[in-house]
Amino acid sequence: MRAEIHRRGRRHAAVGLDMLEGRRLLSSLRASWASHHGATASVRRVEVPRPTADRWSWMADTYWYVPTPNLAAVVYEPTSGALTPLADQTVFHISGYRRGYFWGETVAQFGSNAPSSSALVGSVTPQGRVLLSFTSTSGATTTGYGVMARSRAGWTMENQMFSSASGGQIGHWAYMVQTRPGMASWRSLPSVGVSVPTFLSNYSGPTPTPIA
Repeated sequence: MRAEIHRRGRRHAAVGLDMLEGRRLLSSLRASWASHHGATASVRRVEVPRPTADRWSWMADTYWYVPTPNLAAVVYEPTSGALTPLADQTVFHISGYRRGYFWGETVAQFGSNAPSSSALVGSVTPQGRVLLSFTSTSGATTTGYGVMARSRAGWTMENQMFSSASGGQIGHWAYMVQTRPGMASWRSLPSVGVSVPTFLSNYSGPTPTPIA
């Protein structure tokens, strides 16, 4: 009887050792897998430098306009509550840039109205968030917000704003895009049908001076 109990005890001990060995093997495999993949992850980890304000320095001496799909603005008349669509072509000439700030001239034409102009002073964060300030010769100021958005054709400036006009408000958003000499948009702007230099010749205010 004692011999039988002794044999059973040895079998149980052997089974226990087998189970423990299996756990050790499984633990070793897990450790090996973690070590391998941890090493792989460390090899693949790439330090990406944080963007700085210099990222947008190329904006100096650039021209921006509203392409045809984004010409539609809306006029709100508070006395009647009416909302009316209106074409809005706006052109920026960003004449200078320094440390995340830019400045230049702006000319806009709403529908068949005469073109109006305003000085542009703006800022853009390293991440591409844009703040715009338009000041007319009368001193009236309009603030706009935007973000630099990448497209297949290059960078666009996705802007939106509301401004007062003749007792109402004009709201407009657009993916403004660049234009330059030699492009069709440079020769004939959508909605107004004149060249960029001709359109910008309507600018009548002082140009903001460069940041020292």
